[in-house]
Amino acid sequence: MSFTKTSHKFGQWADSRANTVYGLGFSSEAHLSKFADKFAEFKEAARLAKERSQELTSSPSQESAMGDLQSPVTPESINGTDERVTPDAAFNTESRAEINTVPFPHSSTSMSKHWEAELAALKGNNAKLTAALLESTANVKQWKQQLAAYQDEAERLHKRVRFSKHKPKTYHQSFRSAHSSCH
Repeated sequence: MSFTKTSHKFGQWADSRANTVYGLGFSSEAHLSKFADKFAEFKEAARLAKERSQELTSSPSQESAMGDLQSPVTPESINGTDERVTPDAAFNTESRAEINTVPFPHSSTSMSKHWEAELAALKGNNAKLTAALLESTANVKQWKQQLAAYQDEAERLHKRVRFSKHKPKTYHQSFRSAHSSCH
């Protein structure tokens, strides 16, 4: 377990065995420092107790090491009220801590590999989307040119139809009528 100050009133308590991180907020920097000191004190006492229990598997000194540990640190003791916590209050504190838990990565290298892979995937997707956008833009330009050409062709054909309806006779019609009258 470790405790890290993240700002002047906030800290993170990481429990790697449980893969959780608890976010803790304090009313003042002094309370945060007091908690960090107590945390370090308990962590050191737990480490010493573990070492002693490993050295002497069954010894009275193990009981005295456990007796050295003081009552658990609670928000009330940190805030200076030092009132005893009722079981309901302890449950509420634990409930709030459970709500604030987030998964803790196994190691920073696995986390960095995860984010590197995520970044590479995002860059790949960005490149694909950029290429698709450029292709779509080029297609739009081509379609606009094709539409303009079709509109010009349609206008030309409309004029031709209008001209042919209003024209009295074409060259071919007058040639036929002249040719038929000769025979």
